[in-house]
Amino acid sequence: MTTTTFIKNVRAIVRTVVTASAFAAVALLGSSSSAATLGAYMYGIDDNSDIYEINPADQTMTKVYTSPSSTSLANSMAYDDSRGQLFFVDGASGLNYWQRGASTVTSVSGASVGVSADPYNAAYYNDAIYFFEANTANLKRANLSYSGSGTSAVPSIASVDTFVIAGMNPSGVDTNTFGDIAIDTATGTLYASTSRGRFYSLNLADPANSFNQIVASLGNDRSVGYQLAFSSDNSTLYGHRYSDGSWVTIDTTTGAATAIAGFVTTFGNGGLRDLGGSAVNAVPEPSTIGLAAIGGIAGLGYTIRRRRKAQGA
Repeated sequence: MTTTTFIKNVRAIVRTVVTASAFAAVALLGSSSSAATLGAYMYGIDDNSDIYEINPADQTMTKVYTSPSSTSLANSMAYDDSRGQLFFVDGASGLNYWQRGASTVTSVSGASVGVSADPYNAAYYNDAIYFFEANTANLKRANLSYSGSGTSAVPSIASVDTFVIAGMNPSGVDTNTFGDIAIDTATGTLYASTSRGRFYSLNLADPANSFNQIVASLGNDRSVGYQLAFSSDNSTLYGHRYSDGSWVTIDTTTGAATAIAGFVTTFGNGGLRDLGGSAVNAVPEPSTIGLAAIGGIAGLGYTIRRRRKAQGA
């Protein structure tokens, strides 16, 4: 084989490797929507008070905590992603939390959370738990203080604030029963879905004066509301219906729900009682893999140049 033919053959191989490597890097990076689901999940709880990690985009679910008692009827979940703590209200209206990966739950001390019945809705935002008192226009904010830091931090309730929402008028078919709430942590916007299907938002910078009804109540059917949770990057609001275990994505502007085909989670009498926010597992960065491929290509080019110099010599 002549030197010219050898070089042509090597160049053809390089072009093939470059094309394949670039295609692989693009495939690994994927679209922004698919990449955002990689390793992401949200929390849910069933009627036995067992806790699950769910990824509705990938349609997967894993039980991560088995309750020692099936009678506690835990609800009103709110997840603090930064500390790995999942808060919930138990059957006695007490606030508890589960530290991710632990085999037990812990009561939250401090001031009273101030409810005589489970509100059936909650969300975590900026070191506080937000929830509506059942059948009222009163939005509560339980402000938390911490002893320690990170996943070792121990929370307690420092104080509780109440915001009376103007213009809500929670009566008749607009009764403020839930359903669930979820907070877009990027914008500080709270979204709510009542048990009768009313869908609205509040700006948490001024919750008392920012009520915005997006979808009116659907009537007296109390099974049409959704459990709510945002994706970890706040790009998608997911809804889950307890009555039939179905999952949807919800347009926060119009309230329109789009079914996630083929994904249903039911446990005997119904689906998950509540959803509690999102988290992300640590995964290798796709860009790192792409850079490794590029590095390999550069190395191959260097080898070829070395080979040509040797032949020229």
